[in-house]
Amino acid sequence: MPLLSKPARHPRFAPLRVAEVKEVADRAVSIGFDVSDPGHAAYLDYVAGQYVTLDAEVAGERVRQSYSLWTRPARAREEGLIKVAVTEISGGRMSPWLVSTVEPGVTIGVLPPMGEFTYLPTAGAARHAVVAGGSGITPVLAIMAEILAADEATSVDLLLANRTRDSAVLRDEVTALVESSGHRLRVIDVLSREQVRGVRHARIDADLLDQVWGGEESDIEGWWLCGPEGLLQTAETWIGGRDVDPARVHRERFTRTGPVDPRPDPRSRGLSRERSQPRA
Repeated sequence: MPLLSKPARHPRFAPLRVAEVKEVADRAVSIGFDVSDPGHAAYLDYVAGQYVTLDAEVAGERVRQSYSLWTRPARAREEGLIKVAVTEISGGRMSPWLVSTVEPGVTIGVLPPMGEFTYLPTAGAARHAVVAGGSGITPVLAIMAEILAADEATSVDLLLANRTRDSAVLRDEVTALVESSGHRLRVIDVLSREQVRGVRHARIDADLLDQVWGGEESDIEGWWLCGPEGLLQTAETWIGGRDVDPARVHRERFTRTGPVDPRPDPRSRGLSRERSQPRA
């Protein structure tokens, strides 16, 4: 009689202790979970761009939400921490509690990392383009750090949209990555609700994408798109009108509701996989 294989184990929530909480924008925090114990090794075995799902009782209600990891795996292993960034959503159930109430020492249930909006380190000189808006910077910050660490000849262009300077999530970490990479990360900031000298006051549209990358599409190895629906539609339409291999385009939408697990989009013409991520 043939031996029966064991059924695959489903990931389970583990209680992780909050080790640090830091403000990273107006009404936004980075939360670091202690995973230094050898029993939490699964939480360090992740790929840049993945997310974790949190489970907590908030105001007497059990709530689960997903948040992206913003540090590259090597940094997480060095620090013994996995870090998520949370922006408070008006009317949300979990995000106001995480931003306003959670402090170091609190224990929260966390699933091991998952998700398919990811980058695996690849040697060799390459140029990558990133379009991110608001909290969409969270997973691409980890991805950009991984790309820049993969090869010293690699560069990244980041077109980053925010409402104001104060609302720019993890902007200090972006600046730190510019410095640590020897300025191989080029950042073009766009603010829609604040005018600042030297910063574009606008929304990302086809004209701006033309200014940043027009005529250079063939030079770009990978396109990384992350943010709200309107931003991604604009970027996808622009890219779709050029001779860009769909396999080079990777995207992730941030929405308030939707499935946690990644699903292929049948309308994407092979533009990669995406997931709708609850942000409340």
